[in-house]
Amino acid sequence: MSYKQLQIPTGNEPTIEEVGGYGMAWANWMEDNHKKLVREMRKNKTFVEVAKSVNESAVRYKALLDRQYEQMHPRPYSFEGDDSLRAWEFTRDFYTDSTVMRERVLLAYTQP
Repeated sequence: MSYKQLQIPTGNEPTIEEVGGYGMAWANWMEDNHKKLVREMRKNKTFVEVAKSVNESAVRYKALLDRQYEQMHPRPYSFEGDDSLRAWEFTRDFYTDSTVMRERVLLAYTQP
């Protein structure tokens, strides 16, 4: 997945390492869907701060979902030539990441 750089009026463009992957996804989604809110947050210089906050919340939520998924669906033991572990990890990552995106990232936050 590629991310656009955040555009802020000062000319300083934070990198994905500074904002985080979920924060960058939120920023891109906001820029595409809520231009007026983005302008207001940039004017108030809170856009990057909110993006960082969204990222922190999303990372904590994903860790919680990962633990819950592992409790409900115990991790299989891997044997040579067995793809069950790879399938389990793929399913867990898909479930938790899509839930995080729907419930934490793709929302119009304006405050950290």
